Amino acid sequence: MLNALRYELIRIRTLRSTWILLAASAAVQFLVAYMAAGHSDQTRLWRFVGSFNTTLPLVLLFPMAIVVGAFGHEYRYRTITTTILTLRSRPVVMASKAVISALLAAVTGVLLVGVTLLAQVLRGGAPDDWARIGQVLVAVVVYGVLSFLVGLGLAALTRNATVAMIVMLAVPTVVEGLLSNVLKLKEWWMAPFFSAASLVDSFKWQSPLPLTALAALVVVGAGTALVRRDV
Repeated sequence: MLNALRYELIRIRTLRSTWILLAASAAVQFLVAYMAAGHSDQTRLWRFVGSFNTTLPLVLLFPMAIVVGAFGHEYRYRTITTTILTLRSRPVVMASKAVISALLAAVTGVLLVGVTLLAQVLRGGAPDDWARIGQVLVAVVVYGVLSFLVGLGLAALTRNATVAMIVMLAVPTVVEGLLSNVLKLKEWWMAPFFSAASLVDSFKWQSPLPLTALAALVVVGAGTALVRRDV
């Protein structure tokens, strides 16, 4: 397993697109936070939290592409066979990609919170409620880990990075909004992405449960498909 993790980490780290997409995500978050910091009629804490309220799923799409490419590009460029032959175990391939994806999500969460604080410092000052900042950090990391795992699993199931990215763009931003506003389905468990993202506002332990269940279902399904089908 350690060799598999090292193999996957080297693969992601040596791709130029990894650093470009992370930089793009940080730049967009910095811009959002800088604009939010301009609301001088609001408290610093409100401006900090508001920097993540509605844009988090969109900002995370950039590093999401890295995770989706972990499988999507393997099938596109037909390197999946080499990966499986090198690591000699399909479950290990799936597990290593999931672990590295979760690690990338955690790093991304720290990066986004860091640039948000930097933007606020440059435009009037950051909040001094470090407990609340820590809660937001945990919320961003949890949402990132779970959504990245869903994206990874979809890419493995569909064997297509484009399809996975379209789903990961459409469901949090469009589909869940339609279910809530048009179809009047207000149950929190019907909107797993929105529910998990709401951790930023209200730190309720049950909020990420629907997305956790979805991520587990998709990853287990992707792992099962990877084991059973021809590559």
